[in-house]
Amino acid sequence: MDKAGKVVHRLFGKWHESLYCGTTSSSNCIWRANPMPKGYEQWYGFTQFALELNELDPQTRSLLPSTDTRFRPDQRFLEEGNIEGAEMQKQRIEQLQRERRKVLEENNLEHQPRFFRKSSDDSWVSNGTYMDLRKEPGFSKLDNPVLW
Repeated sequence: MDKAGKVVHRLFGKWHESLYCGTTSSSNCIWRANPMPKGYEQWYGFTQFALELNELDPQTRSLLPSTDTRFRPDQRFLEEGNIEGAEMQKQRIEQLQRERRKVLEENNLEHQPRFFRKSSDDSWVSNGTYMDLRKEPGFSKLDNPVLW
């Protein structure tokens, strides 16, 4: 609708199939879901896009902070089909999280995010430091907790 409340476009469809603009008798398809990849049932029903989200290519690897979740060993094991190894790593990572939280609580401290800050409307926004560090790359110079 425009500011006056007049309908400008009609959008309809199904989130997992396609999206159309127009009327049911005269419309244009403006988005269509890609076909599912071969063997998608084995990969939790993920689309090709979702399957590739966790990939680490050599060019990007050196630009990422060690805290990037693509480095999580439990995820890597799961992707490789090693369910038992993934579960063991997940338990180890969760124990590290509990230990870090306990130290913070015992010292009456609160976690301070490195790359984000709270805005006036209580949402999280970038503090502008991530891309500067990525350019250098300066992530290797940071003191990070053991996450994985």
